[in-house]
Amino acid sequence: MSYEYSEDGLIEQATQDVLEELGWQVVTAWQNESFGEDGLLGRDNKSEVILSRYLLQALEKLNPNFPKTAYEQAIEQISQKVADKTLGRINKEKNDLLKNGVPVSFTNDKGELVKKKLKVFNFKEYTDNHFMAVRQLEVVGELYNRRPDVVGFVNGIPLVFFELKAHHTDLRNAYTDNLKDYKDTIPHIFHNNAFVILSNGTDAKVGTVTSPYKFFLDWKRIEEDEEGVVSLDTMLRGTCAPHRLMDLFENFLLFDESRGDVVKLMAKNHQYIGVNKVLENVKNIEDLKGKLGVYWHTQGSGKSYSMVFLCEKIHRKLGGAYTFLIAVDRTELENQLYDTFSGVGVVNDKHVVAGKKSGITGREHLRELLSENHRYVFTLIHKFSIDPEKESEYPLITDRKNIIVISDEAHRTQGGSYARNMRFHGLPNASYLGFTGTPIIKDEEELTKNIFGEYVSVYDFKRAIEDEATLPLRYINKGEKLDIENPALDERMAEILEDENLDEDQQKKLAYLFQKNYPILTSEPRLDAIAKDLVWHFNERGYQGKAMYVALDKPTAVRMHKLVMKYWPDYLKELEGRIKNAADQQEAQELQRKYDKVAETEVCVVVSGEQNEVDKFRKMDLDIEVHRKKMVERNLEKEFKDEDNPFRFAIVCAMWITGFDAPCVSTVYLDKPIKGHTLMQTIARANRVYDDEKENGLIVDYGNVYEQLEKAYSVYGEGTKGQGGGKGEGKPVEQLAELEGELKKAIQEVKDYLKSVNFNLTDLKNAKPMEKIGKLKEAADCVCLNETTRTSFEIMARNVFRKYKALYPEEQIKPHIKDFNAIEAIYNLLNQNVKTADVTEIMMELQSLVSDSVVVKENEVADKEGVYVDLSTLDFDKLKAAFAKTPRKNTLTYNLQQAIEKKLQQMLKENPLRLEFYDRYKEIIADYNAGKTLENTVKAFENLNDFIKDLTVEEQRAVRENLEDQEALAIFDLLREGKTLEGKELKQVKKVARETLDKLKAEKLKIERWRESRQITAQVKGMIYDNLLWLPEDAYTDEDVSLKTVSVYQHIYSNYYGGGKSVYQQAS
Repeated sequence: MSYEYSEDGLIEQATQDVLEELGWQVVTAWQNESFGEDGLLGRDNKSEVILSRYLLQALEKLNPNFPKTAYEQAIEQISQKVADKTLGRINKEKNDLLKNGVPVSFTNDKGELVKKKLKVFNFKEYTDNHFMAVRQLEVVGELYNRRPDVVGFVNGIPLVFFELKAHHTDLRNAYTDNLKDYKDTIPHIFHNNAFVILSNGTDAKVGTVTSPYKFFLDWKRIEEDEEGVVSLDTMLRGTCAPHRLMDLFENFLLFDESRGDVVKLMAKNHQYIGVNKVLENVKNIEDLKGKLGVYWHTQGSGKSYSMVFLCEKIHRKLGGAYTFLIAVDRTELENQLYDTFSGVGVVNDKHVVAGKKSGITGREHLRELLSENHRYVFTLIHKFSIDPEKESEYPLITDRKNIIVISDEAHRTQGGSYARNMRFHGLPNASYLGFTGTPIIKDEEELTKNIFGEYVSVYDFKRAIEDEATLPLRYINKGEKLDIENPALDERMAEILEDENLDEDQQKKLAYLFQKNYPILTSEPRLDAIAKDLVWHFNERGYQGKAMYVALDKPTAVRMHKLVMKYWPDYLKELEGRIKNAADQQEAQELQRKYDKVAETEVCVVVSGEQNEVDKFRKMDLDIEVHRKKMVERNLEKEFKDEDNPFRFAIVCAMWITGFDAPCVSTVYLDKPIKGHTLMQTIARANRVYDDEKENGLIVDYGNVYEQLEKAYSVYGEGTKGQGGGKGEGKPVEQLAELEGELKKAIQEVKDYLKSVNFNLTDLKNAKPMEKIGKLKEAADCVCLNETTRTSFEIMARNVFRKYKALYPEEQIKPHIKDFNAIEAIYNLLNQNVKTADVTEIMMELQSLVSDSVVVKENEVADKEGVYVDLSTLDFDKLKAAFAKTPRKNTLTYNLQQAIEKKLQQMLKENPLRLEFYDRYKEIIADYNAGKTLENTVKAFENLNDFIKDLTVEEQRAVRENLEDQEALAIFDLLREGKTLEGKELKQVKKVARETLDKLKAEKLKIERWRESRQITAQVKGMIYDNLLWLPEDAYTDEDVSLKTVSVYQHIYSNYYGGGKSVYQQAS
């Protein structure tokens, strides 16, 4: 492969081309960067990540006529490194400075103390900022040096971090191998970061400094109606066009502290587009006569955060002292929305929730709040009720025009007397925006238009799945399998059952409608069969996650808990037997881990309270108190959302089935007659994107609601704008059994791929136990043809694993167990050593081949850089002979390449002038990764072998130059570069190199963290300059001495950490 198609040549250059087209200036720093005020970037040293030259220009331009000290204070605050805080916390604090201004103080001409905030960015004219992308910027951390692919600076602030991989590389490696390392080694590059982009050219994802890989997201479209393409080009244009980047930074980043540590959130692609569409309507609020539209984004797509982004952007960009009234119809939804707004720091006063003020009713409190001037008010729509003792008509609360009412789940809150009281009497001049996770059905369409207007943004169920913003849902009918009796659903009954707190009239009506069906649905044998089935099903799931069982009503929920706990010990007993009869120790260990998890798992009932409930439940021989105590004394919602908390199974009936978001929920067990939007919202509890292994959500149906699912989907799944419902194409859920076809296809892809690298999976499956080890090694060798083939196999294998776990333990899995086990065995063999770990094991493998001719030294400095690889004593003839004999040529070549890469990294750190070796190595590896045959492997091995010889010659050059070690050699090379020296001059330069290093090590470099002191860094520069004055006068001018001083200083700064520690200790 030519350089043109390497990571640098292809992906970085493509990034540069698009950024330049978007108006960025792009420069390459590595090997081009000069330092000082007039240097390429104006940096004094490589640890600087704020480009002060451009920051100062922006500060002076945006804040003219301030004293110099004010600008210096601002730069100091932005640049200051912070210790003892998490990266998320630091990023939040820096974000506040950049977004809201940097506080400075100074004394004016009159001797008065003046306090001001200096602007860092021009937020009025986004494009009137300085945009510069730097390729290969070398950054020095406390102990390590790193060179990020591209960093995007705006006014000298590193806002965008790009990690780019070669197109043959799994994108996940950009996160696991590189980004995590950067956050450990050069964390200060992320202190002011807006977001991070990962790409291998064909795939691209964006996330924040606190995002785990599973929450890095696609950016597929610029406009809402586009089909959507995952590509680096779309990502760059969608997030890095100057006006979009600044809009994202200013208005679409949030910091959530609700769980303790700071979590930074960035708007998803559809949220960014949707919110900006609403904003355009708000700008035309007069013309639209207060009808701001309906924002239909399906469940699980982040409506609550969209509200925050929208409201905050309106406050910041449009002003107008708006009050946002968030109106909902359920207490849990009100709590969830308040928690979302308060979690990100937008509100911090519970008293803005109507009904939270003691001494007055919720109705009175709401009127009080709306008569005042709050930014946010939260209420249940029911609080717009009249006082029947004093009023016959709802009174005017305020005639203000700058109130925007956001009706969440607009299909439920728009009609009825309470909503009319609000619109026509209480808030006659307010504007209205409807948020909904389900489209408006035909019967409600006209009313909706009259209140809210047309759809302003649509992101439906189907598109959310296509975009992987939510996961597909799989379905299995367990009612049929268990042969339990399920009467046909009475739709009137389902309507009443939506509310778990029924009034007396509803209870009487329900009793009448339900008199035949209730005894059937709640019979002991039926519930007992379901309880036993779900205990086994939940605990046997290949991908478990957490689960919810939706019961018919509250008494049934309590009964189900009792029955589930009856069967839980039986399942544990069965596990004990399996452990006892395990075929080998590994299986026993795996089963023991499973046993421990099941044993600690907690099952809890979560239902709303009611008056006299203890007595009511006692009459049914049920104890609600033990469950109520948990609900009151513990924060069960927080525990259930915590993936590590053992509360893994919730039994509910109406709570938590709407307005509740727990991404770790993977299974919903349905045993309640529900329909329509409530049904769609209930199943959506399982569709949240979670981790890399969650393939889909699973709906387990004990009550035969599939027909209702189809009806609901035809209305709510992929609705047509303004058409009142959907086309009815597609399905709400796919049968779980149909996943077998996908699994079969995924396995076949792996088999075909293995054949393409000359291995037949059937040979491994059919091999006798003793032969299996050899076949496994043969398979791994074939897959290790090069980095490309190995990565391709691993991606395909993980796809098999996800689908297998999603289908397990259904009977359809049985024909595929042997294929799965064989693929998993190959994958595990390849990943015995994490790819990013040190190369000790690799070196041991080589050592066994060439009879102890390879030496692995343990590192003297215990750090993450691993071991020192010594290839200098390698017997090349023995290695060639071993290669000729071994049947594992691919593996040997792959391992050798890994060892050489580690060695080369060490040598480049020790001496920055060894770039020719780096370039040559990249060419060898590019050709190696492009190869598909044994001939390519042989050629790669020979090239690597020759390369090792030259590396060894280079490493031994210090001895030949009589310079004792690599440290002095590096200084000597820097001084000699660009000069032709002989005889006495050469000898004098070597002496200066040795003495300069010895003096520095004897004094300044012994000081702990010397690089953080301006005084000491200045002294180090001075010592270097003074020593270099002894260079031969005929060969070095005064200007040469100054330039060489900068070069040597940068080298010392990069490689000597303080306290006598340096990069060279790792190689001693």
